Amino acid sequence: MKKTLLATSISAIALSSALNVQAQSFDEFVKGSELDLNFRFRTESVDTDNTKDTALANTLKSRLTFKSAQYAGVSVLIEGDNVFQLNDEFNDKENGNTEYNVVLDQETTQLNQAYVQFVGADSTIKAGNQRIVLDNQRHVGGVAFRQDEATFDAVSITNQSIAGTTIFAAVANNRNSITNDNTEESIVLVNAKYAYTKDLSASAFYYGITDVGTPDSGVDLDTFGVRSVGSINGISFEAELASQNKTTDAGGDFTSLYYHINAGKSFGSVKATLGYELFGSDSGDAAFATPLGTNHKFFGWSDVFLTGAGNTGLQDIYASAVTTVSGVKVVGQFHNFSSDEGSENLGNEFGFMVNKNFGDYGANLKVAQYLASSVAENNGLADTTKVWFTASAKF
Repeated sequence: MKKTLLATSISAIALSSALNVQAQSFDEFVKGSELDLNFRFRTESVDTDNTKDTALANTLKSRLTFKSAQYAGVSVLIEGDNVFQLNDEFNDKENGNTEYNVVLDQETTQLNQAYVQFVGADSTIKAGNQRIVLDNQRHVGGVAFRQDEATFDAVSITNQSIAGTTIFAAVANNRNSITNDNTEESIVLVNAKYAYTKDLSASAFYYGITDVGTPDSGVDLDTFGVRSVGSINGISFEAELASQNKTTDAGGDFTSLYYHINAGKSFGSVKATLGYELFGSDSGDAAFATPLGTNHKFFGWSDVFLTGAGNTGLQDIYASAVTTVSGVKVVGQFHNFSSDEGSENLGNEFGFMVNKNFGDYGANLKVAQYLASSVAENNGLADTTKVWFTASAKF
C-alpha cells in the first residue's frame, strides 16, 4: 500500500470535507460530484537474447475515481487502483520468478490519488497524493503507461494571474513509484510557461531532488532548463536545453547537459519528425538523469535505455512517422543510439504502434525491437523484442 502520513491525513480530510458540505443540499452535492470507473487489460511479451525465458504478462488495472462537487472553491478527489495479475509467467521483481524476463507490473491495491483542491484568485492549490505532469513528461511525469502509476505526496500551486503565463510550483516529501514503493525523497518543482501565441510557447524550470531514490542515498540532483515548442510556416519544432548538477555525500560533484531538438512536417496525411536527444556525460563519471520522468516515452519503447546508458551518457538520433487510416492511428519510429563519452555505437531500435478508440473503449497494439551492437553486447545488453496489446474501457 502506498501509505504515508501525509497521504493518509489528506484522505481523512478529503472524506470529512465531502461529508460535511453544509451550504448545498445532499442532492445538489451528489449531482455536482463525479464517479468514474476505468479498466485497462494488457498482455505484454518480453523476449530477450539472453539466458532468461520469454515473459508473458496478463494484467488488469481497475480504477475508481471520486471527484466531489466544489464548495467555496474547495473540492476533493479520491482515486483507488487495483492491479491484478492473471498469470505469473514473468518477473515483476517481487514474485521471485527470476527465470523470466522483467515486466514491471506488480499486484497492488492502493490509493493512487487523494487530495484537497482549492480554486480561486487565478490559482489552483492541491494538497495530498497527486499526479504531477509537466511539459512533455521528460523530467516530471506519472509513467501512466505502466499499470501502477507514479504520484507525489505534495502541496502544489498553479497560477495564471499573468496573461499567457502559467506558473507551477510544488514541494513533495515522497514519490509513490511504479513498484509500489515510497521513496521519501525531498522534491522541489518549479515550472514557468509563457504562450506567445497558440503556436509558440517557452518555459523555464528548476527541479531539485534530495536523496534520490531512498531517504539515505546521499545523492542530490539539481536541474535547470529552458524549453520551447511551436510551429512556424508549417514546420513544428521542439527545442530544450538543461544543465544538471549531481552531488554525493562521498564528495562527488558532477555537471552534465541535456539537449533535445526535433522538427516535423506533414506530407499529406503523414507527419514526419526527425530529432536528436542527449543525456550528456561528465567525462564518464556521471551522466544526466531523469528519475521523475515518464522515461518510457523516450529513447525507444523497448526500455533498454530507460535510464540512459550509465555514466557514459546517451545520444539518440531518431525519426518517426505518424498517420491516421480509417480512424486508426499508425506510428512508426527508428532510433540510433550511441554513447556520449566516446561516441560508441550502442545499436538501433524499431517501433510500430496502432491505436483505435471506440468512444469510451480503446485498443492498442505496440511493438519494439532493439538490435544490440557488439559494443552494447559487451556491456551486457542484448537484442530485445517487446509486444503489448492493451484494451481499455471507461464508465
